[in-house]
Amino acid sequence: MSLDQRQAKVDAEQDAQTDTNKIIWLIAGLIGNFIGIIIAYIYQPEPRASQFLEKPEEYKAFYKDTYKIKARSIQLTYALIGFGVLVAGGLIINLLFLGIIASMVSQTL
Repeated sequence: MSLDQRQAKVDAEQDAQTDTNKIIWLIAGLIGNFIGIIIAYIYQPEPRASQFLEKPEEYKAFYKDTYKIKARSIQLTYALIGFGVLVAGGLIINLLFLGIIASMVSQTL
């Protein structure tokens, strides 16, 4: 890997980390269920052109590829976290209701 490629990778990963709105993807997983996860996987944001102006073509190509990969990874991670919160919340609510029902049944016996 050349120096330009290494620098493009570092720059792209940092920019993707900064640019990706984690809260939106968390909400997408929470509200969107599987659809939110699928969208997070399919959608590939484009980096802002200003992030790599006046750079060599090799740098630009490597930057774009790395940016998309990192942004998708972040999106998918946060959508999965949102979905996990949804599943865990549903499980907790179901267990609470089952406990209440079991308590009511045992009191009537």
